[in-house]
Amino acid sequence: MVQLRRKACRELDVKLYRHDHHITRIVAGSKGEGFTTTFESDTDIVMLYNYAVCKTPGDDSLTFPNTHFKFTMDSEHCHPGHFKLELTHTGTTEDSNIQQALFVHDNGKTYVSSEKYRTTFIKDKTQETVSGPAITGCNAFQSWDNVNAFRCTSQQPLLSQWMSRPRHHNWPNPDLIKEVSKLEAQMVPVGCKSSEHKDNEWRVCFILSEQRLTDSWNKNQYRIYILLKLIKKSLLKPISDEISSYLMKNIMLWFTEQNPAKIFKKIYLLQNVISCLKSLQDAIKSNDLPYYMIPDRNLLTGRINPEQQRQLIEKLEELIEEGPSVILRCPKVCAALQMSLVELTKKGCWKDKIEKLYLERMNIRLSYWSPGMTYDDVIQLAKKNPQYNSLYVRINDIVWPQWREYDGSDKSNVIDRKFFDALP
Repeated sequence: MVQLRRKACRELDVKLYRHDHHITRIVAGSKGEGFTTTFESDTDIVMLYNYAVCKTPGDDSLTFPNTHFKFTMDSEHCHPGHFKLELTHTGTTEDSNIQQALFVHDNGKTYVSSEKYRTTFIKDKTQETVSGPAITGCNAFQSWDNVNAFRCTSQQPLLSQWMSRPRHHNWPNPDLIKEVSKLEAQMVPVGCKSSEHKDNEWRVCFILSEQRLTDSWNKNQYRIYILLKLIKKSLLKPISDEISSYLMKNIMLWFTEQNPAKIFKKIYLLQNVISCLKSLQDAIKSNDLPYYMIPDRNLLTGRINPEQQRQLIEKLEELIEEGPSVILRCPKVCAALQMSLVELTKKGCWKDKIEKLYLERMNIRLSYWSPGMTYDDVIQLAKKNPQYNSLYVRINDIVWPQWREYDGSDKSNVIDRKFFDALP
């Protein structure tokens, strides 16, 4: 299922903007990595504007046409991994969002404000809010974070320390390091929380690089990460919203690099989870969790107040002392263990079948989408496809075998709800 979700998400990214070379769409986070089901968590979507390019000073390895907006990354007085973006060339491609965010600094140079750029994408202040670099939205069944970003083509200078640091356990191996270093980075509109210039700073991300690294994890490695996410959600996030899946992913990336492959066996799964919780506790004690790709960037800077720090340390101490049975505190694990093996296997196959059919149907539906179309326009076109309609019937038959006999006016909503409940 992990492989299938990855394939479906990445094929969809290509399909949706196949007619628009200006934009590349990337489903990021756990959805893009294939580690969560369809409605299990927020969907993180990055809209990458290909005509806005950022480079470090002196990096002339690539040239771009006059249609592109070109920015130089200025790290002066910025926290590691954050930059001010100086406009060095105004592109001929029309982009009002960029134009609205430009400002002239006291030094006479023109920069683009991350805060102004981010807020230009808010269309409905009653329905959308800002969260970090993202504009968040939701409907009755799912929520999403949309991030509008620029290309960063200086990933190799930025990753020089990551590429060259000693590795004692051959992960990532030299071929994977080389492959990762060729994948462009992204500049997202958010500054460092503790910076007085945060409204004008941008953060560099390595979304595709991180995806390639998590793609290389074996089943026993990504199971650790999935369990860490469950513990985070149930036991740590209530103390602080800042304890995110992204922090857990960085803990796991470091853990994978710093330990021999022989420990990543099924028999050691829960011991490895506890080891990762110890690493997280150490990071919170020191208020320092180095970003895996740029270790000089501290992922905890300005994020956890002293009272949250105290509570998190105490909670993690409690969980570590409890040992492997800590996973019994996660509602999903507990519910699964209350089933017989036959019942659990049957339910798992049932859910997988629904999700496979849904992903297939979603890809058909969104293959009809093009910029400017409404949701209803897309649906009407998709309904002309016999395969799309056949999948609709097959899904309904699984989640609600009696759907044909129901005559209520809310039939469509009932079907949607039953489907949503099937894939929490």
